[in-house]
Amino acid sequence: MIQLLSAIATALFVILFTILLSKHFSAKLVAATILCSIAFIYVGFSLKGNPLSSILLEILVAVVFYLIAVIGYSKNNSLIAYGIVLHGIWDVLHHKDSIVKTNIPDYYPLYCVIVDVLLGVYFFLVFRVKNNGKGINIKSF
Repeated sequence: MIQLLSAIATALFVILFTILLSKHFSAKLVAATILCSIAFIYVGFSLKGNPLSSILLEILVAVVFYLIAVIGYSKNNSLIAYGIVLHGIWDVLHHKDSIVKTNIPDYYPLYCVIVDVLLGVYFFLVFRVKNNGKGINIKSF
């Protein structure tokens, strides 16, 4: 239960912070930065007592998410939002060493998937406004 509440609080904080930063930075810059950051967290986890194969896998996947962020930033904002949600799937694959065997804290995959989904949906709605004028307005929150 604490993972759920912490994840919701984290997502709300990031959304609020994004709104506050909107006077200085675009939502797509914030979202791309978030996607790059969350992708490399698992690289950090992998460096603590994991085999080289886990480290290399985490680096490879982080680079893929980095490329999604860069391409999304330059070509299609929605790709960044999809990348954040896709990272949530990567989190699920880490849950209880089900598929990906990188040694990470037990609480982290559930916490991160909730944050990723909430932020991905938020940014998708924000980018939808910018692309076609429908949806929510980032400054209305």
